[in-house]
Amino acid sequence: MNMKSLVSLASAIAILAGASWARAAEVSVAEFTSLDNEYWSNFDKGARQAAEALGLEYRVLTNGGDASKQIGNYEAQITAGAKMFFGNAQDVGNVKQMAEKVKAASGTYVGIWDALPWFHPIDNGADNYAYATFFAPDGEDNAYVIAKALFEKMGKKGNLVHITGYPGSSAEISRTLGVDKALKEYPEIKLIARQPGNWNQIDSRKVMEDLVVANPQIDGVFGQNDSVGVGAMQALEDAGLKGIPVVGLDGNAETMDLIKEGRFFATMSFTPAWQAGFSLVRAYDVAHGWKPGACERMMYMGATLITAENVGAYTKFLEGDKLPFDWKKMSRTLNPDSWDPQNHVWPIDAAQMWRTAEKPAGYELPKEYTAEFSAGCVDKLKADYESHYKSRIPE
Repeated sequence: MNMKSLVSLASAIAILAGASWARAAEVSVAEFTSLDNEYWSNFDKGARQAAEALGLEYRVLTNGGDASKQIGNYEAQITAGAKMFFGNAQDVGNVKQMAEKVKAASGTYVGIWDALPWFHPIDNGADNYAYATFFAPDGEDNAYVIAKALFEKMGKKGNLVHITGYPGSSAEISRTLGVDKALKEYPEIKLIARQPGNWNQIDSRKVMEDLVVANPQIDGVFGQNDSVGVGAMQALEDAGLKGIPVVGLDGNAETMDLIKEGRFFATMSFTPAWQAGFSLVRAYDVAHGWKPGACERMMYMGATLITAENVGAYTKFLEGDKLPFDWKKMSRTLNPDSWDPQNHVWPIDAAQMWRTAEKPAGYELPKEYTAEFSAGCVDKLKADYESHYKSRIPE
């Protein structure tokens, strides 16, 4: 073989090796609690379909609620060469660890649901985008909206039971703030009990059983999530108390069926399949060079109030194996001008969101963020995202 042939062969090998490395690097990793949970199984469905649409290898890891196992999962995947990560945190303290580990590996991390108070994504390094974005529904506003719907259903008066989740979690705090905000607007709604149901149906059912015995008159129940609400509903029905409106938040399939049957009044659906796909696309875009502005580093994701009036249209929209989302169209790199988020998305006011959490001494939000915020970034970005929102989720 002559020298020219050897050079050509070496170049071909180098190209193939480079292509193989590129394929190995294009791995998206979703990490969350358990696939046995309906919310996360729907989340997984969206992530898989989005990864397939973008030509990515998809890996899903679960931690069973073990915060230390979650960190181990990240370390193992980083060692294996993964670069794109998204999911929630089993403990808010994990957020900083995961972001730092991904940064050290020159990867991209998108956090969902759980944020470490007073740790802005820019705090992970102003000169990089490793902690690309934090996404979450607006827990306070969603709880406020559905609480008002419940109070209207109660006739604007009566005795309310509030069964909460697990004390201290981000969603727990924000949703309770929303309920309290609504209560201030309905002075004839009396909160007669507020007890934790630990986010699950079994504990909430037992709590409701005890409250039924202790309170002869109950006119409405606010469940901190769907599982809590369903547990409370079952206890009421077991006691022969039918027709008492019960609400929850999540939008699980079981809850949708109960709404259709008239046994459950309303839920707030977060469309987890969309959440997952949109988060994966954001990680993809940042990994491929798109740089979100400082005000885009923490964003709220839309939710839909589901009652008997719209449950049929909403469930029909999501039925079937193939989800009705154009994942490529969400991408800012693939569609820089015609991108479509396919849901409501708008910036978070970080100071407002973390107002109930103690701020570390001397901490200030990043100057890049405060400068954009002072310049009116929230309204500007909200209008921009809404103008691109073309493929609508039924509301």
